[in-house]
Amino acid sequence: MEQALGSLLSIAVLMVAGYLLAKQGLLPEKAVEGLRLLITNLTLPLVMFRAFLLLHLEGRNLALAVVVFFACAAMGIVGAAIGRLMHAPSPETRFLYQGFEAGMLGYVLFSGFYGAEQLPAFAALDIGQVIYVFTVLMVQMNMAEQARASRIQELQEKADMALASKGHGASSQEERCKMKKRSIAGTVFPWRDIVNSKVLWAICLGVVLSIAAPEFAQRLGEKNVVMNMLFAMVGGLTTPLVCLVIGASLSGGLVLSREVVWVVATRLVVALAMGFGMAHWVVPALGFGVWQRRAALIMFVLPPPFIIPVYYKGNIQFVSSVLTLFTLIAIVTVALLVLLGVV
Repeated sequence: MEQALGSLLSIAVLMVAGYLLAKQGLLPEKAVEGLRLLITNLTLPLVMFRAFLLLHLEGRNLALAVVVFFACAAMGIVGAAIGRLMHAPSPETRFLYQGFEAGMLGYVLFSGFYGAEQLPAFAALDIGQVIYVFTVLMVQMNMAEQARASRIQELQEKADMALASKGHGASSQEERCKMKKRSIAGTVFPWRDIVNSKVLWAICLGVVLSIAAPEFAQRLGEKNVVMNMLFAMVGGLTTPLVCLVIGASLSGGLVLSREVVWVVATRLVVALAMGFGMAHWVVPALGFGVWQRRAALIMFVLPPPFIIPVYYKGNIQFVSSVLTLFTLIAIVTVALLVLLGVV
């Protein structure tokens, strides 16, 4: 209990510090973006590399990954149905029901409350959803972005035709060409981003070493003094940096609407139900222990992936509001679950 309270207090203090620094202009948007780059390109990959390095991959890990993968798909189906019932923005609502922000938040909360040595348990749950997000969800977002860009192009062409009829044909033709180039450039599947992702490289390298050279992976992750210092000092920066970034992102305020609140509330209820099912039935049935059960419940409470507004540009304000509100609620929910001894 004291460790959980101490972790919660530390997270709260850092988030408040980030908020106040941003409000006072001492942590501007460029600085926050720099911190995000430092997290995603250095500190977080180190954390995840060590977690997957120490993950003992067995057949049951594959089974768990498959279950989590299809759980993400099931949440997407539920999200689409709820979106239609609530007349919430589509396809944004469907996207916001799929996947979890394990990287920037899940590993931070889990290690903050339980210690970095337990992160391999969380990594066991993370494999399935990482594969889902970077395949199924990414394809959906790419298709939707293509459709959105096509609609914009059609509207632009109609506007150009109207202008041309008034004697502005040359300039409208030039603008149409520019719009078409922007449309084509913005709808290419982001293979380069995926290949260049330091987080994915860290996961893949950790998994490969864990399978191909388990003894070496164990020594590298636990017994090598140099690597342990690197993991502790550099990887250990992830939690405080993420807390500062989250706090700073709240300084811009929240734009709440009925749809935002409903999407957040319904996703949380659905995710909690699935998380409890995973933690109390699926995970024990596969022979995993208490740490994987805790990881399952915490992961399903996490917000949707933060990459959604990066690869789908439609209705940015709605998507950003859902992500921000859900992040706050997820942190509070996880803290309550830990303090009450549920996980």
